[in-house]
Order: sequence, then C-alpha cells, then structure tokens
Amino acid sequence: MKLQVFLYSKFGFAQRIADELSEKFNCKCDQIPPAYQCNEEKLIFIVYEKYGALDKKLVAYMKEMDKKKVQNIAFIEISNTGNEALEEMCSIVKANGVNISGTHGVAIKHGLFAKGKLTDEQLHEAMKFGDEQGKANFEFLRKQG
Repeated sequence: MKLQVFLYSKFGFAQRIADELSEKFNCKCDQIPPAYQCNEEKLIFIVYEKYGALDKKLVAYMKEMDKKKVQNIAFIEISNTGNEALEEMCSIVKANGVNISGTHGVAIKHGLFAKGKLTDEQLHEAMKFGDEQGKANFEFLRKQG
C-alpha cells in the first residue's frame, strides 16, 4: 500500500488523529516538514492545525507536492471552525495537478484563555473519514468491507 500520514501540530490535536490513522493503516506517520519527501504515493493524509496564519513551512511543503510525489491527498483540518484553510490548501496542491481525495474539518476552539479538547466523537468521525478515503483509493480495502 502506498499510503502515508503527515501532520503539522502545535497543540497536539493533529498528532492524536495522525497517530490513529497511521496505526489503522499500518503506515508511516511523519511531521511536516518530513525527513523524506513522498515518492509515488497513491494517497497521503495531511492532518494539520490552523490557528492564526498558515505556517510558512506547511505552505512550502504543500507547494512541493506534484503528481510524481502523490496522486491523491486527503486533508484533515483542525481549527476554530474546522474549515478555515481547506480551500486554500486544496488550491495549492491542485495547481500542481494533485487530486484532492477528500477533506474533513474538526472544529476545536482554541484561544488565549481556553484550550479546546479533541473529543472521542471527533476522533471517531476523523477515523470514519480516513476509512472512507482508504476504501475510495484502495480496492483491497473496499473488498474487506
């Protein structure tokens, strides 16, 4: 299976989801920027937190994505609303011809005086999204049910 999980996390929310996805699919999980670039991956998950402006390292990494590195990307954004930068992230990789397999938003309020928490329900929904993306991109996962 040519699948990887990448994450960009400042507060730990993305780490928990990325670790669960990595365990589910028995694949590599790496921080952005990663030690190694993608190479002919069928699907990668990008799990990131967006509180404030998108980090320059995250944007630079996404701009390097092209069809030689990855065919499909599934984004999971964690932010105050769950969709603050999904459109921008999608347009960055679409410009290089990479297909967006799907997007999923997780709304966790985070501010100066209150730190939100990733709930079990939100984690379950993210794993459900991951399962759907896996089945959409890999025939053998569809056969497993």
